[in-house]
Amino acid sequence: MLLRAFATALALVLAACGSETGPRDLTDDLGRAVQLETAPDKVVALAPNLTEMVAAAAGVERLAGVAIADDFPPEVEALSEFQSYPLDRERLVSLGPGLVLGTVGVNSPQDLDALASLGLPAYAFAFQEVADIPRALRTLDTLLASEGGHAAAAAFEARVAAVRRATATFPTRSVLLLIGADNGTLFAFGRDSYASEVVRLAGGDNLTDRFPGDAAQPSVEQILASPPEVILVAGSGDVRRQLVESVPALAALTAVQEGRVYAVEPDHILRPGPRTADALEAIARLLHPEAFAAGAA
Repeated sequence: MLLRAFATALALVLAACGSETGPRDLTDDLGRAVQLETAPDKVVALAPNLTEMVAAAAGVERLAGVAIADDFPPEVEALSEFQSYPLDRERLVSLGPGLVLGTVGVNSPQDLDALASLGLPAYAFAFQEVADIPRALRTLDTLLASEGGHAAAAAFEARVAAVRRATATFPTRSVLLLIGADNGTLFAFGRDSYASEVVRLAGGDNLTDRFPGDAAQPSVEQILASPPEVILVAGSGDVRRQLVESVPALAALTAVQEGRVYAVEPDHILRPGPRTADALEAIARLLHPEAFAAGAA
């Protein structure tokens, strides 16, 4: 009886494993059909955030190579490189991956289709909402027959929930989140971007939410007419000085005069991935330091 029970349990386990690693017909976030005969031994990611996610879900050893811009986790710097923009298809194929991962809006669908026509499956992820980050981590476990993605997703969601609890009772602060500025032109996120949602989750009201879509270029006049309490810039160093040098008119803002212009680590906010939780926590502390003070509920 025990032997039969053991055999039954073993059969169930093997069947479950087969469902994860055997042939599968999948649909990516572009609505493209993606067929995998089995979980690939090696993959490549065409965007730095996906390289980081693969490392979190399955380990750096599952990467056949990395794009030139990839630098996290640090271990990826020892891997073979390829050019992702424009895509060096020949070099990529020579690395021998069993799957290519791309990002909607970053990587060309034509490149993905061209790789698929060469017999190399390519799966595209969309990152429009913060929730797309843990979703992608769990999807990677499905694609790679790995386990780390679910754990990383749960940890990410727990950090988001903790920030929301900490800031829930505090008044919302008006924020201008900038990708950067160049010769008087401001570059920002639209209301349909994951980055703008990060501001909302942190207890802020992003002024460029008035712009639909992922990206926005607010005019200086619009910012002066609706002055933010806090300005956040994806950058490093003295971002206040850099901003005023690029857009002198913004020196009239109270936030600039009183030093409420802060740098946000670019990779944390510009690369949707596990470290986006770091950006969320940093922004929440800048907007509501009282919520994180010692003894705060």
